[in-house]
Amino acid sequence: MRETENNSTGLKALITRYLCDPVLIYTVIAMTAIMYHYCRNMLTAVYTLASLVMCILLFRLMDYMEKHKLFGTIAYIVTSLLLSFTSSMCMQMGADNYPISFGVWFMTPQSIVDFNGWYTLAIFLLFIYFMCSVIYYYTHVRYRIFMNFLIFIIPFTIYGKEAEQMPIILIILMSVGYIMLLVRFRELNDSDTVVIAVKSETWRSAGIYALLFAAVAAVFPKPAIEADRTFIESLISAERFTDRLLAMLGDFQESSSGGQYRGVDSDTHLFYVSADEELHFKTGTFSFYDYNYDTWSIGNADSKEVAEYKKSRIELGEVGVLTRAILTAAELDSGFAEEFGLSGYSPEDIAIPDIGKASIYNAARLGDVAPVPQSAKSLVWSCAAQYMEILKTGVIRIRGREDSYETAEFTYSYYRDTFFENVNNKEVVDIISQSDYSNLLWRASRVLERESEYYDDENEIIEEYAKLLRKEYNDYSDYIEGLLDYGDKSRVYDLAQEITKGFDSDYEKAKAIEQYFFMNDFIYDLEYVKSKGENVENFLFNTRRGVCFEYATSMVMLARASGIPARYCEGYLVSQKHENKEYNTNMLVTPKDAHGYPELYIEGYGWMTFEPTISARTNEKEKPDLFEMLMISGIILFGLLILILIFIKIYPSLSHRFFIFRSRRKAPDDTVKSVMYRLCRIYHISGMNTSHEAAKGIMEISGVDISVTADLFDAAVYGDASLSENDAETAMSDYISAYGAYREMKKQRRLKTA
Repeated sequence: MRETENNSTGLKALITRYLCDPVLIYTVIAMTAIMYHYCRNMLTAVYTLASLVMCILLFRLMDYMEKHKLFGTIAYIVTSLLLSFTSSMCMQMGADNYPISFGVWFMTPQSIVDFNGWYTLAIFLLFIYFMCSVIYYYTHVRYRIFMNFLIFIIPFTIYGKEAEQMPIILIILMSVGYIMLLVRFRELNDSDTVVIAVKSETWRSAGIYALLFAAVAAVFPKPAIEADRTFIESLISAERFTDRLLAMLGDFQESSSGGQYRGVDSDTHLFYVSADEELHFKTGTFSFYDYNYDTWSIGNADSKEVAEYKKSRIELGEVGVLTRAILTAAELDSGFAEEFGLSGYSPEDIAIPDIGKASIYNAARLGDVAPVPQSAKSLVWSCAAQYMEILKTGVIRIRGREDSYETAEFTYSYYRDTFFENVNNKEVVDIISQSDYSNLLWRASRVLERESEYYDDENEIIEEYAKLLRKEYNDYSDYIEGLLDYGDKSRVYDLAQEITKGFDSDYEKAKAIEQYFFMNDFIYDLEYVKSKGENVENFLFNTRRGVCFEYATSMVMLARASGIPARYCEGYLVSQKHENKEYNTNMLVTPKDAHGYPELYIEGYGWMTFEPTISARTNEKEKPDLFEMLMISGIILFGLLILILIFIKIYPSLSHRFFIFRSRRKAPDDTVKSVMYRLCRIYHISGMNTSHEAAKGIMEISGVDISVTADLFDAAVYGDASLSENDAETAMSDYISAYGAYREMKKQRRLKTA
């Protein structure tokens, strides 16, 4: 009987050793959790398969090292050097044309940096070698429960350094795998004093316990706790660990790929704000978009300095003044007014929005750019620096303060966003934006320059209006030249024309583009990782999934394709309520509030902020949090556990009936062999015994005599005898008797135990 099972036993042992080894499976799960953090796409499955192969090879190496100490150690050292060298080469190749080193890339949140395939491969090689070595050693060689626990929390630590959630399925698999590992090496190893007689029964109990543990842990109610990470992040903040990240949060940048908006979950306090409405803060603008790299870069206007101040009060802009200047020219020259459709309108018809106040207190060491509220009128007061540079796009750069204006204060006045709520305002601007705008600005400036000589009392105002219009004329020429480029993408152009069809004015077109994202199933998704090569076209026409960077970039491109000059802006969206009695503020800005948005040039009005990004809060309400997902997973696990228990209960009976059904359709020889093999499995009799030894064991256990079946088995296997249907029926009769006796014996044993 032993000879007949040699082949199957050898194959089964091989599969069990290398594919069903709980240590190997647990290591692969741990590596999958780690690599998901660095890939988050189909590459994770590739790395899972690679982990399985590498684990098998490394575990075999370590098996060899246990048996052959000297040569095994040499082989292990050579493998270590080889993997170290390969990892080093990957790091060097990854550093080519990449702005940061491997160490900085590793410590910086992956949502901030661009994906680097070579760096990721280096991470894989280092982690697979480390995890295989330590897990194998502390299980197969020397069992240490505390060290196993430290290894268990490594993947969680990698996620925790960025305040990121590990996927629920990986949490469950890691936990169940860890429990099974503890059971395997604490309870199921034979020793001099302990012998596990029926390991399969123990494993069954352990498996049910692990599943039950995962289900209860998931379903059991958890307290809703919002952790205050401020103190820890003030000591070491993952979001502010590198110079690159600091620059993204506060320094003037020459390019942006939107990485700072993904996966940032820091509650570090950046600004305390006193304001009575939601505001956009601007810290930088970008004019040129590269479709190949999905990146914005600055133009001359984005970095051009127009003024330098050493005083605390700085005038930044006037909302509605451009419109009044044009109407003043129309009022002074009826021919100009009639030509451009402005007859009957007066500068006094333009309603200037109310003035708001925003006070900003710097709470962190940030950079050289001051946050500027949208539609800022003036910087009323600041203690930030010795002097400030005002850039052409309205960005303020701090100069002459080495501590980067830590704890600085800024107080602004700004215009509320109500200009187009006034019917007259909108009507006039709509008329202006449908005209030949460059010609209108030029003609209006000439009218005011000519007429200023005849209006002594109002000469100063008219001269200022004339200078404003001449400057606007020159600036608009630059806008037309540099801020209408959408890459000549036909699909972007066609979509822009479709969205703005039926609208004549710039403002109406801009609002139609802004609303397009809210009406067409776009999704705000912080966890979506773009594949290499994805750009604004993919977002608009394929994925429709992204963060503010994608939304803002898309609106800029669509606006340009519609003939409206536009630029991409970065800064913060101030909306988070937070009372701070020390500064008397009511709002808070953290890294999670970093935001990208578009600014469009509305002819007759000037630069205006728009908000096409679908609110993250809307999606968060639809998306269950970690506890809710755990609860759902727990319910599923409970249902699965119940099904497993039912299956375990009815499986013996189903298996017994199916065996009889299948055996009656076999040849008599095969039926006799199947009966003997099955009875040995049921009675836990090793294949090392002969058929008559097995029959004797069954007789001693249950009192059923199957010696006739044993004779038939020997005749079929060793005697090459051809058995009859009567022989098969005799074997089946012995099987039914032995099986019934075994079930009755187990029933009586349970009754005695109860």
